[in-house]
Amino acid sequence: MGFPLRFFSSLLLYLLALLLHRATVTSGCFSMEREALLDFKAGVIDTRNRLSSWTGHHCCTWNGVACDTTTGHVVMLDLRNTNTDDWALRGERMNTSLLALSHLEHLDLSFNDFSGIRIPEFIGSFKKLRYLNLSSTRFMGGIPARLGNLSSLYVLDLSDALDFTSHVDNLEWLSHLTSLNHLDLSWLKLTGAPDWFSSVNMLPSLQVLSMSSVGLKTIPASVVHVNFTSSLTVLDLSYNIFNSTLPKWLWNITSLTHLDLYYSGLYGIIPDAIGDLGSLTFLDLGFNQLEGTVPRSMVDLRRLKELHMQGNQLTGNLSGWLEKMTNLIILDLQYNLFNGSMPSSVGKFSNLTELYLRGNSLGGVISEVHFENLTRLQVLDLSYNSITISIGQSWVPPFQLRYVDLTKCQLGPQFPEWLQFQTQIEELHLADCKIAGTMPAWFWNISSSTISLSNNQIGGKLPSSLKFTKLERLHLDSNRFEGPLPTMLPSTLHTLSLSNNSFTGQLPIWPYVQSVALSNNMLDGGLSSSICQWTGGLVYLDLSNNKLLGQIPYYCLGKSLQNLYYLDLSNNHFSGEIPHTIGFLSELQLLQLKNNSFSGEVPLSFKNCTKLQFLDLAQNNLVGSITIWMGDNLQYLVVLRLHSNMFSGVIPWQLAGFELLQILDLANNNFSGSIPHNIGNLNTMRSTSQYSGLFDNELDVFTKGQDLYYSKYSIIFMKSLDLSNNRLTGEIPKGIGDLAGLKNLNLSRNHL
Repeated sequence: MGFPLRFFSSLLLYLLALLLHRATVTSGCFSMEREALLDFKAGVIDTRNRLSSWTGHHCCTWNGVACDTTTGHVVMLDLRNTNTDDWALRGERMNTSLLALSHLEHLDLSFNDFSGIRIPEFIGSFKKLRYLNLSSTRFMGGIPARLGNLSSLYVLDLSDALDFTSHVDNLEWLSHLTSLNHLDLSWLKLTGAPDWFSSVNMLPSLQVLSMSSVGLKTIPASVVHVNFTSSLTVLDLSYNIFNSTLPKWLWNITSLTHLDLYYSGLYGIIPDAIGDLGSLTFLDLGFNQLEGTVPRSMVDLRRLKELHMQGNQLTGNLSGWLEKMTNLIILDLQYNLFNGSMPSSVGKFSNLTELYLRGNSLGGVISEVHFENLTRLQVLDLSYNSITISIGQSWVPPFQLRYVDLTKCQLGPQFPEWLQFQTQIEELHLADCKIAGTMPAWFWNISSSTISLSNNQIGGKLPSSLKFTKLERLHLDSNRFEGPLPTMLPSTLHTLSLSNNSFTGQLPIWPYVQSVALSNNMLDGGLSSSICQWTGGLVYLDLSNNKLLGQIPYYCLGKSLQNLYYLDLSNNHFSGEIPHTIGFLSELQLLQLKNNSFSGEVPLSFKNCTKLQFLDLAQNNLVGSITIWMGDNLQYLVVLRLHSNMFSGVIPWQLAGFELLQILDLANNNFSGSIPHNIGNLNTMRSTSQYSGLFDNELDVFTKGQDLYYSKYSIIFMKSLDLSNNRLTGEIPKGIGDLAGLKNLNLSRNHL
């Protein structure tokens, strides 16, 4: 690849200037170097005046510029943007006059925005350059091969240096950088560079190699000779797609202290040879497909400070290898198949700050012994195991936790008194822990932003005001709480889940909440006095299965509630017409109004709810034709249930164009005419595969006198068409035979 003509012109001018100009230091700066810097400044957009100090003759005092104290030549240009949210220099051009900085050893342009221009090829002419950082600069095009001329380069950081449209086809030029110590190519697109390993393997001095998330698909299983086996200390190949076993040559790099293979498509067993990497302080094998037991040779990795093996299929117990890793600071083994008990010797890991064992098959009993020396522990996640936590009520923990998740552990029946000594908890998850009794008064002094005590048997009343707390999310559903709801909540609280309790009384005014679940309680009264004042951007509201009555206040649906995407008022005593202002809920995805006493016609404004996936108006007193409000606007419908009303008219043929429709129930109405001839075009019902596009909601399906309940996990398997008990006439369309995915078909009690 030849240099552009303008490069030769600039280079010629530069050489002539060297001959004709006495390169002496003038006022603390070589004039030619000062002019080169000013020319660079003229080629960038500096909206925040980061280069405002670049005035006068003393360029060695300018921000980002450093000169050799002996020769006076500029040796460093460090324009790294330390404020990644703003203050970026934006490049329009990069003039070759920078070649005047012939003594440059350090160039850092990282975290600036040079989108629209290419990495200048002339950078390859800075023969003395030892440090080059173009990280997160958004250059377009590829990496110029002339960077291979930088034979003195010690550090090269090109991570995320290109925009998302650019890719790298060739890395052969890397093999010439024989002095390179640190190489970071992360977040580049290297899918067209299959020679990556052979090029990198030519770098005998390499100590740090980072190639995270570069789209690598191949990794050699074995190599005759690896040049960097005696020098490499950091290897990061995370977020790639190797589809390979762990390569054998890894275990020869005994100098490694940091090995990151997270989410890289690796499978198979962990070999005994891993014990040869005795210098490791960081090991991440998380979210691969590794299986089998952990080799006993892991006991030789005694310097490990961080061990991440989460998200695999590793089996066996933790005893026999874990006890020796006493230097661990972070241990993450969650989402595996480990069984047995947690070794009590973990209680001696005095440096441990984070412990993640979530989602295994661990059992046994954990007592105070397991925690006796964990004075630095901040994160404790034992959730989704069968562990019994047996700790005395008078125990005072030696640690202060920030995050606690003991979901599905056996913690009760007594409320864990040791929590009252935890003053720094930010998240507390004790759902399904078999805790019973009354909530102690001291509990609300815990300064958590998130509390989840769902699916226990905790009773009592909530404080009338929780305004003194720092809560952001509170989940107390499926317990035995009773009495009135708190009248005051903190302005920070946006998610409140109190379903499946015995709360009574009316809805308070909660102006700041965004997500509220209060289903299956004994609330009564209407909505107009409270809900219209919930002005904090409510998006989720579930008031189903209560004793609420009256009309839906039409005047606030299009104002304070206009951001709703989930509204469930089913199984109450609401009456009157459905407000026309429901058409203002343009974000609405689920609307459940079944089993109330709504009357009148469905408002035409329903046409505006074009994002609806789940519409259930069943078991009301609604009348009129559905053609006029449905039309063909509701293309995202997955569930449409109108049964047990008084709808009349024909079934609109447009329904067959709703490609996602999975459940259609129009039974027990007064529909007449024929079944639409194109009914066989319902694509989802034609398919025999399960459909996962259904909104996250439970559902009961009526079929032949039975009311079958489907949870949100099983409803994806149900496909139903029920047109029974109407006044339909004519022939059954042959296309119904194409609906091969149907689990329920009911056309009975018509005149077909």
